[in-house]
Amino acid sequence: MLVAAAFLLSAVSYQHLPANVPTHWGISGRPDQFGSRLQTALLLPLIMLFIGVVFSYVPNYDRLLFIKYEPRDSDSSTVRPEYDRLITILLAFLLAMHTFAIASGLGLVAATHEPLLLAVVLSFGMIAIGNYMPRVTRRNAFIGVRLPWAYASEEVWRRTQRAGGYGLVAAGVIGLAGAFAVPSAPVKPLFAALVAETIVVMVYSYSLAHSSKVP
Repeated sequence: MLVAAAFLLSAVSYQHLPANVPTHWGISGRPDQFGSRLQTALLLPLIMLFIGVVFSYVPNYDRLLFIKYEPRDSDSSTVRPEYDRLITILLAFLLAMHTFAIASGLGLVAATHEPLLLAVVLSFGMIAIGNYMPRVTRRNAFIGVRLPWAYASEEVWRRTQRAGGYGLVAAGVIGLAGAFAVPSAPVKPLFAALVAETIVVMVYSYSLAHSSKVP
């Protein structure tokens, strides 16, 4: 449904897009790369289609592609329903980004407001993904904060996902607040928060994996 919505949006708006449209936005929140309207119309929908099709099958091969953890009765239980829901959230986030790109190309968003809107979309995306991350409680090869040492045990994995999820939510909240507090560079607070969150989660997960107090 989300993938179909992306293609439908592209089909409806294609004829109204200019020949040269933004295809990438830098950390400043302003476009730094431009391309054809065909590229804008198809890039994200095709990425969403790839994710929707390919990632509907890969959970079945979890044990084949990643065998470091102990055997289980069912590999599919490792990633579903958490897996399916997280992929849905990711697709919804990409649809929001595609909508932003189309609106920008059509001139529906004033150039002065694009950085702020981009920061808001990205921040809400981080909050949505982070809010669900702690529910990925079983080690697997495809979703979650997949640091090498996070696989040390189920407990290390669980705590790492919880820290990563909370960190993403915190980064999203900081990104939202920073977008309005720093209107000259509304995306930068989110970027800085994500960098800090990544470092903290890496150190935390590593310390858990090497702690004698964590099973």
